[in-house]
Amino acid sequence: MKKYVYILFAFGFAAALMAYLPILAKRLKISYTLPLLCIGMLFFYLGVPVDWPEPFWEHNWVKVITKIIVIISLMGAGLKIGMRYGFRHWRNPLRLIHTSMPLYILGIFLIAKFLLDFDGASALLLAAVCSPTDPVLAADLQLQEDELDSDKNTGMRYLLTAEAGLNDGLAFPFVFLAILWAKAGRFSEVDLAHWLGFYLLYKIMLGVLVGSLLGYLYSLSIKKINSFHYEKVLSGFVGIALAFFSFALVEVLNGYGFIAVFFTGLLAQYHNHKEKTSYEKQEILVFNEEIEKFLIVLWTLLFGGFLASGILKNMDVAAVLLPLFLILCLRPISGWLGLLGTTFTEKKKWAIGFFGIKGVGSFFYLAYALHETNFAKSREIYAMVSLMVLISIVVHGFFGPKAVAYFKKRNPG
Repeated sequence: MKKYVYILFAFGFAAALMAYLPILAKRLKISYTLPLLCIGMLFFYLGVPVDWPEPFWEHNWVKVITKIIVIISLMGAGLKIGMRYGFRHWRNPLRLIHTSMPLYILGIFLIAKFLLDFDGASALLLAAVCSPTDPVLAADLQLQEDELDSDKNTGMRYLLTAEAGLNDGLAFPFVFLAILWAKAGRFSEVDLAHWLGFYLLYKIMLGVLVGSLLGYLYSLSIKKINSFHYEKVLSGFVGIALAFFSFALVEVLNGYGFIAVFFTGLLAQYHNHKEKTSYEKQEILVFNEEIEKFLIVLWTLLFGGFLASGILKNMDVAAVLLPLFLILCLRPISGWLGLLGTTFTEKKKWAIGFFGIKGVGSFFYLAYALHETNFAKSREIYAMVSLMVLISIVVHGFFGPKAVAYFKKRNPG
């Protein structure tokens, strides 16, 4: 009983701090995840009786908790963007998907395969799990309530929100390719036609179509009910329920649930934006963000303890340098290349490329893959991904708010 009370006390105290941490973080111009990470490490050293990893958690447990967090975050990203943007606005985020993301994956794969001497399947898995821009830890750099009006933000915040919503699901085909490669043993034994048709095309298209349909039907049903009851029905709880329903339905149909959730969030706002209903009065987004922040608190605390438990021990120099190179060099370069030809200033192109924040989604994909089959370099991948997320939290958490303030003052967006 005492153990249970100590855990409640520690995590309840940390969660209560969320009422004050964003205010403090805003004044210091840092992300609130930075102090939470330190508190999590402190909990480990103080002996808070949580079942800390030694040095890994059970893969299925990690898969479930990270999946829940990502689902809610993707719903939030979709709701923030909604249907206020036309195709011309989507061209820039899509550049980060069809150009920057493949370049980033290819770069990591080549480095892991030929410089770190990884086997092909492990190299591809590392590349795939490192590729998503995390919708959870990137929340500080996404669209905010005061930007969700008729004067559409089409700059850095919008691009990072849209990219996080899209590529967190689009990393899955490459994760599956790594799994198929590991199971087959040799790449020549992988059925590429099946991967292309089923894992790449079918599952993505199903997620987009079913997610969009669910979001549209929900928006239409709200419109048909009655304008007097609009706000009562469009409550926060419905947004969470809709996210999980969308995810589960598409997964049952063998599609990508993450993609479905994002598109459900986009289309859930269809009639609201069409009729220019006041955005600030909607509880659906506010409630979603509150739940998301609470889950971020729990995950960041656990991640802090995870780091303190020794996951980063015995890493060689190359394994330490790779995450640094990915965040400080490869991601900014691939992001900049993807934005060539846009009207953004050079500074903003580099900034958008730089803030490809890594986090919870990477752990979901890694846990999913390791739960499916064995990879020769699983321990090394886990350690490098952990270090990459740590570096991302520290570097992006420190510079992110400052960059947003800089561009908001000199070049809105």
